Amino acid sequence: MRNRLGIFLTLTFQWTACAFAYHPGGFYHDGHTHEKVIALTFDDGPGRFTPAVLDLLKKHNIHATFFMEGSQIEGYPATARLVRDAGQEIGNHTYNHFNFNTPKNAFKERFEHELLQTETSLRRALQDPDYVMKAMRMPYGAFGKYNRAWLLPTLKEHGYALVHWSFGEDWITKIPEEKMVQDYVAHAKPGAVFLFHDGGRKREKTVKVVTQVIDILEAKGYRFIAAGDMFKE
Repeated sequence: MRNRLGIFLTLTFQWTACAFAYHPGGFYHDGHTHEKVIALTFDDGPGRFTPAVLDLLKKHNIHATFFMEGSQIEGYPATARLVRDAGQEIGNHTYNHFNFNTPKNAFKERFEHELLQTETSLRRALQDPDYVMKAMRMPYGAFGKYNRAWLLPTLKEHGYALVHWSFGEDWITKIPEEKMVQDYVAHAKPGAVFLFHDGGRKREKTVKVVTQVIDILEAKGYRFIAAGDMFKE
């Protein structure tokens, strides 16, 4: 009886673990739900604006996803640890943020090298050799004619799911802050995936915009969650 119970509990645990994970090689960009939830994601970090973003998320008790670049991790290892220690989800955003939409960058070997470099950098920064990322986001949203044939099979081989977004524009500097807030709010819907950036220069506007977007949409009954919570199988 004990052996049977042990086997049952083991299988139950394994099934539960699989049920709450991305599907390797899957492509996610929009949640299929009627619940008023939005996945909140941040790219290009960690950077000097990441702590301000973390403080905002803590204030609102929000679990978000940070797609990190390996080169940024090496520049801000302590900040990467802050993200992990805050319980936020960390995804892979390649090492050098190459544009894989261009022919000179679009080959599998370079892409795999970028993935592995970022994994190594993150594990070193976190001082955790067993840390595993499950989600990956392409720089520039690259999913075009130059890489479509090999991209998802390569991600599946390395245990990643590809996570895109349904709306994002905070990198467009010419858009005024007030207009940007209005645009994000206008694109709010159940299952939306919002893209912001915590890495890079001049992200003061991003912090202001995401603060206002969260306040406005929470007042409308929305909750913000991580991509991993949105797309659990």
